[in-house]
Amino acid sequence: MAKFTDVLLVEDDPITIMVCDRIIKMSSFAERVKSCENGKVGIEYLSGLAADCSAPTIIFLDINMPVMNGWDFLEEFDKIKSRFKSLPRIYLLSSTVDPEDYKKAKKFTLVQDFISKPLSKEALQNIN
Repeated sequence: MAKFTDVLLVEDDPITIMVCDRIIKMSSFAERVKSCENGKVGIEYLSGLAADCSAPTIIFLDINMPVMNGWDFLEEFDKIKSRFKSLPRIYLLSSTVDPEDYKKAKKFTLVQDFISKPLSKEALQNIN
């Protein structure tokens, strides 16, 4: 049985998407994984779910993406989060070592932590 029901992966790199999807499924972390190729597509997807008031349990969010980056996604999600019965826990999936990124992440209450790319089974085991 999977640990969580739904995971949303907001990531622009097809290889990273494939690796994350495989690790999430092989480790029985989530029943379903939905991927969106940038923040804009992610927000559009979540806006559609808002009609049912159901957000994914976990969001893995890349920071650097074209069209809409992770920071802009977080700003936009802040505007629609009141439509959901329960809020997702957001994990920034990134290879950043920039201290400013860590400082910026603390401004967003839904951001739980940074997870270094590539996503690993060990990182998933640390999420409760």
